[in-house]
Formats: sequence, C-alpha cells, structure tokens
Amino acid sequence: MASSVIRVVIADDVEALRALVRIALEEHADIAIVGEVSDGLSAVEAARDLTPDVMLLDVSMPGYDGLEALIDIRAQSPTVSVVMLSGFAASRLAPQAVELGAHSYLEKGASFEEIVGAVRSAASSKQPR
Repeated sequence: MASSVIRVVIADDVEALRALVRIALEEHADIAIVGEVSDGLSAVEAARDLTPDVMLLDVSMPGYDGLEALIDIRAQSPTVSVVMLSGFAASRLAPQAVELGAHSYLEKGASFEEIVGAVRSAASSKQPR
C-alpha cells in the first residue's frame, strides 16, 4: 500500500473541524480526501458509495451517531477502516468503539501528526480488496 494514495472520508457535524482535518491531511501526498459528510447516515452512504480506505468518524453527531454508523459501516462496507475521532475521553468510549470494529480512537485534541499516523495505520491494516 506504500505506493498508493490513501482515500479518506471525513465524517463530522462540525464544518470547521472537517476543514482543519482536511487541510492537515491534504498536506501529505499519500492521502486524498474523497468526501466529507456531516451526519452518521451520510457516513454509512459515503462508505458504501465512495469506498474510501479510511473513514474518520465523529462519535457525537445529531440523529444517527457515529457508534450507530460504525456498526452499519462495518456490516455494509467491511473493507473501510474506521478511525473514531471524538470529543469524548478515550477511556469512556474507546473500548466500545474498538469492540464495534473501529481500527482506533482519537480524542479531538489529538495532534495532526497523530491523526495522520492513525489514518496511515488504519490503511495499512486493511485487507486487500
């Protein structure tokens, strides 16, 4: 996977956060943002329709939250690796997110380097399509 571009979808209801994460990720030639969505249902649809390598998925979104979306993404799009990105402390939700199929869990205070590292790690752990 080292020579291919990592296709990423960002799912977060806060537009400013999506923009910051997009800018940080797009600085890396091996990462391409292929979609951005603002709710859990759209995240499930984006995983299915855009077939990203990695989805950055917020936990707290209106209506259909990230944990609900994670269950459906894992069921419907098993080749998509999911990195949960949340304002909730990792100690509170990380075990549940990983049990439901997330590759990893980052708090929103994570550095851009940590986010990039998590995206690369998630992409490298993917099963070949």
